[in-house]
Amino acid sequence: MNKKLIISFIIIAAAAASFFFIQDDSSIEQAEVGTEIGEAAPDFSLPGINNEEVKLSDYRGKKVFLNFWATWCPPCRAEMPDIQRLYEEEKDDIVILAVNIGEEKGKVVDHLNISNFSFPVVLDRDKSTAAEYLVRGIPTSYFIDENGTIINKVTGAISYQQMLNLAELD
Repeated sequence: MNKKLIISFIIIAAAAASFFFIQDDSSIEQAEVGTEIGEAAPDFSLPGINNEEVKLSDYRGKKVFLNFWATWCPPCRAEMPDIQRLYEEEKDDIVILAVNIGEEKGKVVDHLNISNFSFPVVLDRDKSTAAEYLVRGIPTSYFIDENGTIINKVTGAISYQQMLNLAELD
């Protein structure tokens, strides 16, 4: 009788363990949406400066450098030449989306033209995307992997080399 009890216990324990293993495995595939490292980046749709609608999820399968900025922000302006360099030298390996927060399109376009910046810029006119990403200071940058998961984030201006490191390109 002891053998039957032990065998029954082993079968029940194995079934329970496999149930929990399957549950844990499925949760790994679906990261929670949020703004912290390891979470799935919230999707958004914003107009680009050329009036095309840009959706973050359209870049699934590619790394994304998501940078929140404004023309009046000195640290933002300081890092823009390095963003341009990243765009020119690494655009086959990473998508750049510079999200301007709350400014009029004309002002943004003038700033980009005067400085000869050609990287993609989208307009968060009502600041809702910045709010969803919990942007508290600018510039704020998010580095998103091919699966849409945030792999790094930083508030403050960063250099070209830091961009490469944080995007895991080097």
